[in-house]
Amino acid sequence: MAQVVLHSTQYLRREDLQAMDSYLQALPAAGPAQQSVSAPAPAQILALGERLYERHCANCHGLRGEGVARAYPPLAANRAVRMHNTANLMQVVLRGGYAPATAGNPRPFGMPPFQMLLSDAEVAAVISYIRSARGHQAGAVSELDVAQHRAQVCN
Repeated sequence: MAQVVLHSTQYLRREDLQAMDSYLQALPAAGPAQQSVSAPAPAQILALGERLYERHCANCHGLRGEGVARAYPPLAANRAVRMHNTANLMQVVLRGGYAPATAGNPRPFGMPPFQMLLSDAEVAAVISYIRSARGHQAGAVSELDVAQHRAQVCN
């Protein structure tokens, strides 16, 4: 999406934006985010995930997952964290995430990739911790899930 914004949508006229808004508002409402049905991670995995979160994530996303307005998204109460499909979470942890550069935000903040720093087990632990912390109660991500995701999209 960053390339779409960079090369296209940031240049839309007000009328085009209003037309898109009207169209999107007219679409049927989506249901609530599907909660994960997988089992929670064992305590030792969550403890590892918490240590990794404090070391690699808390400086930007906050110790309580509160984020920083206009810089780093909150993880607490974040719909994407609770979704059944965890592909986006694995993708952003492994490959990083960067907002598009725009005229109004020419140097956006981004998240570095951790695919060369964290093992599959560590990625699974930190995502499982995020999905279980602060009342999320979403299921665990397994080391196998991460390995399969990494094989599909990171090579």
